[in-house]
Order: sequence, then C-alpha cells, then structure tokens
Amino acid sequence: MKRAESAVDSIKPKDIGELKTSNRPVDTTKLIMDTIHILFQRPLDPVKPKPDGGLLILKQYNPFVADSYDNHTKATLSSANFLKDMLEFSQDQKDNINEETIELLEPYLTLKSPKDEEIFVPEVAAKSSVALVGMCTWAAAMSDYHKQSKIVKPKLRLLEIKMGELKEAQDALQVANDELAEVTALQARLRAKFEGAMATKTELQENAAKTRKKMDQANRLITSLQDNKDRWINNANEFKSLKQRLVGDVAKACAFVSYCGPFNAEYRAKLLDEYFHTDLLEKQIPVSEDLKLTEFLVDQATVGEWNLEGLPSDDLSIQNGIMVTRSSRYPLMIDPQAQAIDWIRRREPDLLVQNTIITLSHPDLKNALKWPLQEGFPCLIESIEHEVDPMLDPILEKQIIVKGRSKLIKIADQDMDYDDNFRLFMTSRLANPHFSPELAAKATIIDFTVT
Repeated sequence: MKRAESAVDSIKPKDIGELKTSNRPVDTTKLIMDTIHILFQRPLDPVKPKPDGGLLILKQYNPFVADSYDNHTKATLSSANFLKDMLEFSQDQKDNINEETIELLEPYLTLKSPKDEEIFVPEVAAKSSVALVGMCTWAAAMSDYHKQSKIVKPKLRLLEIKMGELKEAQDALQVANDELAEVTALQARLRAKFEGAMATKTELQENAAKTRKKMDQANRLITSLQDNKDRWINNANEFKSLKQRLVGDVAKACAFVSYCGPFNAEYRAKLLDEYFHTDLLEKQIPVSEDLKLTEFLVDQATVGEWNLEGLPSDDLSIQNGIMVTRSSRYPLMIDPQAQAIDWIRRREPDLLVQNTIITLSHPDLKNALKWPLQEGFPCLIESIEHEVDPMLDPILEKQIIVKGRSKLIKIADQDMDYDDNFRLFMTSRLANPHFSPELAAKATIIDFTVT
C-alpha cells in the first residue's frame, strides 16, 4: 500500500502535462492507461488484436490486444482530477478490487517481449516518461495488494471471531471472580474475628518482648557509640587539619607545575622539599609534610589511561604528564629520546588523521597553523632548537580577539578563526637547548629526558 501511495506522490503534474500534450503518445502510455481503466472499472474498447504487429515497446513489436487510448483512456489522462482519483482509489476503493479485475489485469502485468523481456516494469516505463514510472508502479502495487489481502483478510475475520469468543470467556470469568470475591470476603470477616480474639491473648506477651528488645537495642547502641567516639573525633581533627593545609598544598602544587618543568627529577625534588616547602613554612602557611604531588594532582584512573597511551609509569613521567595536561600555557617538551612525541601521538590521534604534525621550517607555516586553529584540532611542532618563530607569539600568549560569537587570533597580520578546542604541543630533540627567558614565560618547558 505504501508503495502505491509513494508511486502516486512521485508523479508530478508537470510530467502528466507532458503526457497530455503529446501528439503521438507512445504505446507504453496506452498500455499503462488501459491497466488504470481496468482498476477504475471504466469502459474499454472491445478486445481485438493490435494491428501493425502489436505494441511498439523496447524498439520491437509485441503482439497484444488493441488499446483504448483514443476512445476512453485519453479522456481519463486529460482529467484534472487524474492524480486525485488514483490517490483516493489507493486509500478508499482498493478493497473493491475483485478477482475479475485481477484476471483482466494479469495479461498486462505479465506481458513480455518476443525476447522474453518484461514490459510492464518501471525501468521500461522510465524510457518513455517519468510520470509513467509512478503509474506503472501504482497499477502493479494495486494488484499485489489484492493478492496479499486474500491471505490476510480471512485471518483478520478469524481473529475477530476469536476475539468475540475471548470476550465471552472473559465475561464468564468475571462472574466467577465476583462469586469468589464474595466467598473470600466472608472468609476474611471470620478470620478477622478469630485474629482479634487471639490478639487479646498475646498482647501482653508481645509488649513484654518489645520492651526487652528495646532495652537490648539501647544497650548495644550505647556501647557502639562509645567505641566509635574516638574514631569520629580523630576523623574530625584530620579533616580540620586537611582544610588548614589545603592552601599550602595547592600553592606547592601550583609552584611545581609553573616552575619545575625544565628540571630533572633530582632538582625537582630539591625545589619541592627544600625551597618551596621551606618558603611556605617561613611564611607560616600550613602545608603537608609528606605531600605526594602526583596523587594530589591526578587520580589513578587518569594515570592508567596515560600508561595505556604509552607514557611510562615512573614518577618523573607522571609529573611530566601532569604539566602537559594541567598547565595553562602550551607545553614545550625537551625530548631527545622521543618519549613525549610517542605519547602525544597516541594521546592525540587527530595529529596523524588531520596531518597537523609540522616543523618551524614548513614552507607555508602560517597556513599549516590555520587549519587546526579554526577547526579545533591538535597541532604538534617538532624539532624546535633554541627559539621559536615570532609568528607563534600570538598563539603562545593566547591573544584571542572576541567579536560577537566569533573568536579570532591574528597571525602575521591575518585574522584567523580560533576554536577553543585547539591544542598546541612543541618538542625539541636537543638534550640541552638554550631557551630564552621570554620563551620560558610564554610556554611551559618540560624536560622528558630519561637518565
């Protein structure tokens, strides 16, 4: 049914107009219009052979009955309500199709050429007119609908009978349930009287048992509260101490992320334990004595993800991962063993997918940066030596211009769109590069060197 309605919807008035105005309609049009007249149960010429060898379709003559185009079907095609009549037939009159109609329609639908080619198919109709495709499909769909309904309708009638029988059975069941409810209600009233009498007998026994139970519960509660008192006091004091030390712990963590990146593990420990910690104590800022920065700044689940991405599990590597992901400045990684590059490439698969791994010697550096900046992709600049191109300064300093809902950044006197998802990573293969203080202020320098 849906195929028939879709076929009618596909027929455009313009295409029908072309068929109407055709001075010499093709035999395909006449054949399909005859099938529509059969479905509408409208008049056709008496059956007689088609002269001149039959219908000229597929560039060959196909013996068949003469069409009724000139006397009958042409008027139907020219009707202003032609498409409306087809749609209404599909919706309201399709169940009026009878076996005689299908029998008359069958020779048209199964017509084949002398070369055994099917003729009444959309592919053949399409060679003559777009409108004929929908008309051909519609006529075939109406025939298929009737054939299928012969199978479905008896089952629907049987379903209706069975539903009636079910209704009768349900009504009888309801009557039986009502009678059962009355008996059950009587039984409940008798049982209630019996239980009332028994309740009077056992009331004193139950009250005594409840009193003993309450006394036992009270004694256990008093004992339990006494045992937990010391633990609760210790937890409260620990939480109070943690709140007091939180400011110092955060200050120590911030100093670590901001200043410890360029140093190796030995100097990082020296800065944390001797300089930062002592400075906080001198300023009388509470701070934890045994603060583990890696546990303070990142959870184990995140560390596990980094390890799966290729970052080693040692404490120095975890510290480097924290600086790369937590610092507000873009990271510049000292990476002679390519440890950072391997991790970043696996962590940011878009680098390879979008081809955003470049060097400062790229022949068109500005346009190479434009794509990741405006689309929000990561960008990796490799093989930095002692300084970076001044073109990168607006990016490193995040000189973002907001205009309405858009964000722009000026690169080499050109305003480029900026996406907040943009991420920049820089690496140097030199073991001991000499970066300027200005560059250190613009980027977070991190030493990934493995010793």
